[in-house]
Amino acid sequence: MEEAFIRPVIKELKDYIPGTTPKESGIIKLASNENPFGPSPKALEALAKEGKNLQVYPDQKSTLLREALAKKLSIDENCIIAGNGSDEIMQIVVATFLKPGEEVVIPQNSFSVYEFVTKLFDGQPVFASLKDSSVDLDAIAKAVSPKTKMIFVANPNNPTGTTFTAKELEDFLSKIPENILIIIDEAYINFVESKAFPDSLKYVKEGRNLLVLRTFSKLYGLAGLRIGLGIAKKELVSFMYRAKLPFNVNRLAQVGAAAALEDKEFANKTYQNNLEGKKYLYEELDNLGLEYKKTEANFIFINLKRSADQIFMGLFKQRVIIRPLTSFGFPEAIRVSIGTMEQNQKFISALKAVL
Repeated sequence: MEEAFIRPVIKELKDYIPGTTPKESGIIKLASNENPFGPSPKALEALAKEGKNLQVYPDQKSTLLREALAKKLSIDENCIIAGNGSDEIMQIVVATFLKPGEEVVIPQNSFSVYEFVTKLFDGQPVFASLKDSSVDLDAIAKAVSPKTKMIFVANPNNPTGTTFTAKELEDFLSKIPENILIIIDEAYINFVESKAFPDSLKYVKEGRNLLVLRTFSKLYGLAGLRIGLGIAKKELVSFMYRAKLPFNVNRLAQVGAAAALEDKEFANKTYQNNLEGKKYLYEELDNLGLEYKKTEANFIFINLKRSADQIFMGLFKQRVIIRPLTSFGFPEAIRVSIGTMEQNQKFISALKAVL
């Protein structure tokens, strides 16, 4: 009876596989691209003050945060919707616009939530292969059909850390019909060095059917608060508000994120640490003769050309946790978050021992 009671698609959905979290102290976790310095100090200060107000329901539209973001991004606050992590924004946008049977084009070997939300609402995922471990916008454009309703792309891409350029995005948009909604996941934009990286918000301001996703989980160290953003033209956002739950973002998340936006010192410290960590890891990986992708994110994709799961277990015994990419479709690759210099050195020492 229970089987017959469940929607068929639910039986097909796979559980999300998060990075392993250590259950004891002294283990270095470089699996989930978290901020190695912890949360923004200004956010922590704001959270302490806000704690006395937890008996009061949160602002259902996250007005304080949206106003702060509108000012920072030079965009109308009505173009912004906040969510319980950017994952929830993905669920809201699909719930709002996708009809059963319509297609959603997704890069192969990318973030699993794109496929999850598509299937959850009876959409049909269509996968476009990567090119040299990078999002292939040409392949995505070729996968578009009359049934296509949406396209998901990540820039920088997870788990490879690669990006597409402003010119590549411009060329891509010229090939995509206006009635298709393009969702660009920019969770790692705060770590980008490339001068060729596109200004996707430009297209939102121009009125394109384009939704940009951002998060406070990475640069600002607020992954545990769950706070993400969707930015699109206000006509789209107004309908998305109808599909979201009334109090989806809690009081602490709203206040903490607004305070973190002002913490320029912490943001710069995190960014500079990432730059230094990348350079150190590139040099060490070169010395080991390992293949990796130069990254525009706060993690590095390493192709070990041997079982990623075995390397994961070996590193775990060395008290270092990384992310084997078997669940992403890369059974011989790992993703390593860039930590503090001490953590990076510990990872390299452990990797040498395992290899």
